[in-house]
Amino acid sequence: MPEGGLLHHLIREKYTRQDLAAIKQVLDAHKTHEITPVAHGLFAASPSQADNSLTGYQNVWVRDNIIVANSFRLRGILPPAIACIQGLTRFFERQRVRFEEIISDEKRMLKANVNRRPHIRFMAATLDELPEKWAHAQNDALGEALWFRFVLANERILPVTHEDWKIYQLFPAYFEAIAYWNDEDSGAWEEGLKVNNSSVGAVVAGLEELQRYIYSAVAKKELGAKSLAAIDKQKLEDLISKGRQRLNLTLPFESPPERLADSALLLLIHPLGTVTSRHLQDAILNLVQARLRGEVGIKRYADDSYFCQDYDEWFAPDQMCVDFSDALAFRNAFAQPGCEAQWCIFDPLLSIIYGERYLADRTDNRSLDKQIYYFNRSLRQMTPKGECPELYYLKNGKYTPNAHTPLAWTQANQALALYLLEKSVRE
Repeated sequence: MPEGGLLHHLIREKYTRQDLAAIKQVLDAHKTHEITPVAHGLFAASPSQADNSLTGYQNVWVRDNIIVANSFRLRGILPPAIACIQGLTRFFERQRVRFEEIISDEKRMLKANVNRRPHIRFMAATLDELPEKWAHAQNDALGEALWFRFVLANERILPVTHEDWKIYQLFPAYFEAIAYWNDEDSGAWEEGLKVNNSSVGAVVAGLEELQRYIYSAVAKKELGAKSLAAIDKQKLEDLISKGRQRLNLTLPFESPPERLADSALLLLIHPLGTVTSRHLQDAILNLVQARLRGEVGIKRYADDSYFCQDYDEWFAPDQMCVDFSDALAFRNAFAQPGCEAQWCIFDPLLSIIYGERYLADRTDNRSLDKQIYYFNRSLRQMTPKGECPELYYLKNGKYTPNAHTPLAWTQANQALALYLLEKSVRE
């Protein structure tokens, strides 16, 4: 386990406000949580990557940007959250034809060609699509974008304009056209096609947030009854119901029987709030902790071969981060049992989830203990330079951070984890 580098001497089993202030001072000095947009309010996946990096992490992922923007929102830093969703909306405007083609495809054949679907990875500076083949069938990313746009609307942070509405009213029709509740997509990890509950749940969250908006007084004021009539309310209710039925039958598993435990399901607890049952939340949380928690970080899923042991020895720099969605068997052949990469995005996420539980019930000391435990694990994952990595992988038998350091997603999660722990200690 990494020793926490420059913060090792500040890590505690219990914290005071002064303890956390000392940690924050060090993090601020090292700009650990500084995430700066590249263009159009959008964030590169890893700000350390050059414009021509072979990793591709200098580009924008819809999913990552929602996580980063939502972290800003929950910490009360609204301008970057607003600018980010506005940038994503402009990108979706340029993807309008892709939405409309799949919606109007009566034979439902186009969705099988994932590059005909709306793209979820693109260039920040120009909002242009990237030329290489990619696993763009990622319903979770689109569901999360819909969710976040209407969270901002429902919280009266960002009004919905008529131009915005022209884009986002397409989302329900698109999700219906692909039959999202049983659609095989590449999910959060951009890999082989299967029905993923983390994707179904993200779409449910987006549709439910949209539903709250169209029934609200603020929506009628912003758009008027005529514009809102573009959404068939009964059809929207049916769409949500189909997703909920899938989740009710198959959670807490990701894609049974193929995959059971998957850390992507944590996103249905936070930030999406799709899973509200304490019993079902515990089932997801316990599966992740029992099956995927490692010495250093947390695995995405068992037998994950991305950045398996000595990954950079088996794959050239221009092959390490390519689209493996059609070649997973080849990549999997290199992985040894128990040598999965251990990611740094999940420990702060677990700290957030348990922190929200404690803040809702201050008699829940077990949640406070877990909030601190996972926060401390996140601090220990930082590099000696105070950076938040994407993951640690086994290189020559030693866990080593990969080159995607810092990762904006990890930075955003850790910043929010610290913010919530400050509230737990202060309030």
